[in-house]
Amino acid sequence: MNRLKIIALFAAMALLAACATGPVVRTRVAQQVDLASFHSYAFVPRPSTDTGAYKSLTTQQLEKDVGAELQSRGYVPAAAGQTPDLLVNFSTAMHDRVEGATVGPSFGMGWGWGPGPPFGWGPWGPWGWGPGWGGGYYSDVQTVTTASLTIDLIDRATNSAVWSGSAFSELTRRMLDHPAESIDQAVRQIFVHFPAAPRPQS
Repeated sequence: MNRLKIIALFAAMALLAACATGPVVRTRVAQQVDLASFHSYAFVPRPSTDTGAYKSLTTQQLEKDVGAELQSRGYVPAAAGQTPDLLVNFSTAMHDRVEGATVGPSFGMGWGWGPGPPFGWGPWGPWGWGPGWGGGYYSDVQTVTTASLTIDLIDRATNSAVWSGSAFSELTRRMLDHPAESIDQAVRQIFVHFPAAPRPQS
């Protein structure tokens, strides 16, 4: 199998592994905080996912998904005029990194030219089978973009975060083409690690 086929095979294996495992998730809980002591929530008026003077589609999708996850765990949205126990904020980011390797030059057996011993023709004439250098250098370098989504739950009384969950995933064409589906998956994976599990529906 030549070098290009080997590289393609490993790339395909890495892609399949990424699809199988989903995003990498990291969560943190503030020390000495009982998340069960909070009951109501509301979204911050201007989350980090809104850069303009309007509510973005990303924010709308996140509010729907996160609201469903919180309600399934017994939290209720604060009524109009009611002070919530928790505030919810979202943030997204992208980070580029360069990956790749430079391979070569290669060394192997092949046909070559050289004087036979001592200075004349060899057993196959001036051309013979023997070791030789070939190819030159091959560089396989690419830029990989990692997208992240972070959800923060904030104690409104102390204005401090009590829980934070982040999902990290390599940005793919599918994510760009299906953003709502990607947000659904990221939120779902983040809340898999939430301290309180969803309650059975009655």
